[in-house]
This record gives sequence, structure tokens and C-alpha cells, in this order.
Amino acid sequence: MSTRDSKLVDVLFTSEFVRDQISGTYSAYNTDQHGSPKHESVYDKSTLAKLKQREIHAVAAAEQGQVDDAIKQLTDIIVEYPSYASAYNNRAQAYRLQDASSSRVIADLDCAIKCAHDDQTLGQAYTQKAIVLKALGNQDDAFFNFSQGAKCGNSVAKTAASKENPYAKLCGQMVSQAMKQLHTPSRD
Repeated sequence: MSTRDSKLVDVLFTSEFVRDQISGTYSAYNTDQHGSPKHESVYDKSTLAKLKQREIHAVAAAEQGQVDDAIKQLTDIIVEYPSYASAYNNRAQAYRLQDASSSRVIADLDCAIKCAHDDQTLGQAYTQKAIVLKALGNQDDAFFNFSQGAKCGNSVAKTAASKENPYAKLCGQMVSQAMKQLHTPSRD
């Protein structure tokens, strides 16, 4: 493949600008819709350190199969600190482990997205929401959320957004068809 062709393939399959222009999500990540993630927490460093420790304890409980306990611990954090996005994100994950209703999971992820103050938490929430939506068969919203997660730097979302891009899929099919026709001798 020539350098020019390689660049074309890169633009078609991985260019965030082109992908977002085609899907109509280019301007979706702005201060009007979700608020731009602030890079300063609303909590002081000491409070954040305590919250992270409590959260680590809750996640460990979930990993040991004590999902109900983990949900209770995360709910306690949320009740005390309703703007702490990471707790919503982790509680959504715990709900998924518990096979809770998808509406409950999505509600927590929406809260995480609304409250997020850093790209990592925001990216995780968008990516997790995309996975849930994809499992529900909602491909368009899943693609949108994967794209948003990718913009926040989430590597899983970046890979998924490229694979889930309906225009890239269509383009790939067209290229495959053209290549087959190119390599199949004409019967004229």
C-alpha cells in the first residue's frame, strides 16, 4: 500500500474529525450539552484521598463477590458526596455485575457523566454506557458514547468507535467489493 493510500485509509477509519462530521457528533462534546470536564475537583485533596480509599474498598468487595456490599458502600459515598462521579461509575459497574436493570445502570452513568471533573472518569462512564447501549441493540447511541469516550482518551472507546463506525463499515465493504472485482478476471 502506498503512503498516500495508507493516509487515506487512516482518514477513513480513524480520523476523529471525519468520523464525527459524518456521524454528526463533532460538536456534541461541548460546554452546552454536558459541560466541559473541569480539571479541578469540587473536593479538597484530603477528602478526595478518603473517597478514593472508600471506593477502593467497595471495588475490592465487588471483586470478591460481595456485590451487594459494594453497592451499599458506593451508595453511602454518593449520598454523602453526590457530585463524586467515580462512585456513580463504579456503582453502575456493580449493578452490571448484579444484572440490575439497564435503566438503573444508565442512570448512574448519566450522573457520572454530568458530575465528572476529569477525562479519565468521563471516558470510563461514556465507554461503559456505550457497552450497555450496544448490548441493548442501540447501535447509534452506543457509537455516540464510544466516540465521546474516545475523545476523553479511553483506549477501549477509541478501538470500539473505529470498529462501530457505520460509515467505516460501509466503506470497508465497498473497498472489499472493489478489490474482489479488481482481482476477478472479467468474462468479457
